[in-house]
Amino acid sequence: MQHSKVIIVGGGLAGLYAASKLEELNIPYLLLEAQSHLGGRIKAATAAPKPNGSSSHDLGPTWIFPHQSKMQALAKGLQVNLFEQYAIGDVLFQAPNSVQPKQIAGAGDMQLFRVEAGMYQLIDKLYSQLVNAGAAHKIKRSHWVNKIEKDHIKNLWQLTVSEFGQGQRDNTISDTSEHISFSAEHLLLALPPRIIQRDFAVHTWGSALLEQRLRSVPTWMAAQAKFIATYPRPFWREKGLSGQAFSQVGPMVEIHDASATENSGYALFGFIGIPAIRRKGITEQQLIQACLDQLAFFYGDDAYSTQSCHIKDWSQDPFTATEQDINESTKHPEFNYNGLDHELQSLKLYLAASEFARHDPGYLEGALDAAERVIEQISNDI
Repeated sequence: MQHSKVIIVGGGLAGLYAASKLEELNIPYLLLEAQSHLGGRIKAATAAPKPNGSSSHDLGPTWIFPHQSKMQALAKGLQVNLFEQYAIGDVLFQAPNSVQPKQIAGAGDMQLFRVEAGMYQLIDKLYSQLVNAGAAHKIKRSHWVNKIEKDHIKNLWQLTVSEFGQGQRDNTISDTSEHISFSAEHLLLALPPRIIQRDFAVHTWGSALLEQRLRSVPTWMAAQAKFIATYPRPFWREKGLSGQAFSQVGPMVEIHDASATENSGYALFGFIGIPAIRRKGITEQQLIQACLDQLAFFYGDDAYSTQSCHIKDWSQDPFTATEQDINESTKHPEFNYNGLDHELQSLKLYLAASEFARHDPGYLEGALDAAERVIEQISNDI
């Protein structure tokens, strides 16, 4: 059995950021990530390589808002450049039964920031910092936690973990591998509430109230699907268009310029409005073709001249979505801590996914907020 003072489960932004803070505090930890890659809901669609490296486009969260100071500070600290969302030019609108889009002057003045070359730069830089600090061995990818138990006599958490080899698929949680045992005094779960409730038999170590609260909080992005098309040139900009479009027809309900930098890695992305349940009956190729046809409706036949196309249907990702998320309407997450503080402290259990944040839950800012809060608690408890 491998033991650590703290075990972090989940290698998304919250988990990786928490690991970096524990490293700074010299508090022993291990991070266990089920998938072969880090980042969680920060996911990159890599475009064609450029002479100076490769750009990537965001299949997960895309924007940083002006008020989100933690994310801006993180980007600055990691020496990652931000740039403003491209919004120069007109907006297009597709009404039912329309034969051509309606053109509306100006894309609005809402300021949004993007990470140059893609949000995954933050994950890469955080991990590189840990590698440079000699902590790479503490970050264990392809380690799926399939059982959590609390030994109340020893006051230890015990985790049963499956280690997957190379070539095993990320998008499955079936278990055919040998088990490894881990233990820790402090357990930090950097996972969405419903994933914790679904996977870890909360009723065996936590209260009915805790289990109910975990089940009640929706997973942000879980029912969403996103389409990205990359291009050799920004033909929409050449026509005086911002790349922003809205539709009452679909399949995409909202479209934006998704270029990897201000003037390179040109792309358009859209949020697919077809409900997750209905998407199950549509093949990926059918959905890609429908999205391209819609882009051609807005921007002309240049839209078919793609370099690459990418779809990420988060509802089909078992590490993100539960059946409950798929079957109910989208709601913003808000975790209710009332009546749970004493239990969490007694268990030495720390909840750190974005959904657990006090501020900006669901957003990347919330992931940092939740991680900072639990790291402060751990440092006080040790």
